[in-house]
Amino acid sequence: MDRLIVTAASKSYGMSLLALLGSLTLNWPDHPPVIVYDIGLDDDTLGRLKSIGIAVTPVPEFCSHWRKHFTWKIWCLNDAPACDILWMDAGLVVLKPLDEIFDALEERGYFLVPNGLFLDREASEAACKGCGIPADFRLGKPTLAASLMGFRKAGKTSGLIQEALSVALIEENIAATDIRHRHDQAIISLLTYKYFGKPVVSDEVIYCGWSSPTQAPNQKVWVHRRCLSVTDMVYFASHIGRPGAPYIPKPPVQKRNGVLRLLHLALAAFARGPTSNWDSILRVVNRCWVRRKPAKPYDGVRDW
Repeated sequence: MDRLIVTAASKSYGMSLLALLGSLTLNWPDHPPVIVYDIGLDDDTLGRLKSIGIAVTPVPEFCSHWRKHFTWKIWCLNDAPACDILWMDAGLVVLKPLDEIFDALEERGYFLVPNGLFLDREASEAACKGCGIPADFRLGKPTLAASLMGFRKAGKTSGLIQEALSVALIEENIAATDIRHRHDQAIISLLTYKYFGKPVVSDEVIYCGWSSPTQAPNQKVWVHRRCLSVTDMVYFASHIGRPGAPYIPKPPVQKRNGVLRLLHLALAAFARGPTSNWDSILRVVNRCWVRRKPAKPYDGVRDW
């Protein structure tokens, strides 16, 4: 296979995953094939993917911390069975065709966008050491987003993603030691600068807009992170493999607090049917009533 879109999800992102797949059908009708990596999907979502012929590959326990720190994402990049791969997080939707990304992979071997912050803040000293570079190497360098990224698995970029996995297999290299650290994203970014010096990057709002699907003119991707309305989520999911007119989802009304997040999950569960996973909703109920603990480094595992 020459070209492939790659994503992954656990049960808490099941509906978002289905929305992503539906957005590809509606807004990028001739998109390349998709492979979904299973990091804990529920039976309902797996059954839906099987019924519509979407390839699913379970991620094995390839190391003791495989599910923490987004280590699985770097493994998926290496495992994906294609020369040119486009990674898309399950928490985004496609708004317009993205053929130019694969043109970039042919031209330079990678497609990357900055996330608006710097590695001074987001990469740990341990990550620098693991990547074989001094700590001051990260200073002044923009972090590159891991929510949308493309690689040609040949030449220098092949070496980059292979080294990223070898670095990530040592937990101290990828684990956050500060609440600002960004796990896999830091390693991919550090190694990109190590391999390419000053990489060519694309517009972060066009390709990783986060506040709205209409954040900028000609925006092509919205990284909604489950702020997609239930109506739009269900609409996209209903169009997986079923062509229709291009569709732009509604902007979020406001940032969700705990109670609104609970309502969102409950409505999504009802939309999916009576066998939906209600323990994720119960966990949110608990979070609504239990006082927040002091901030601490995130281990990368989402349980809700």
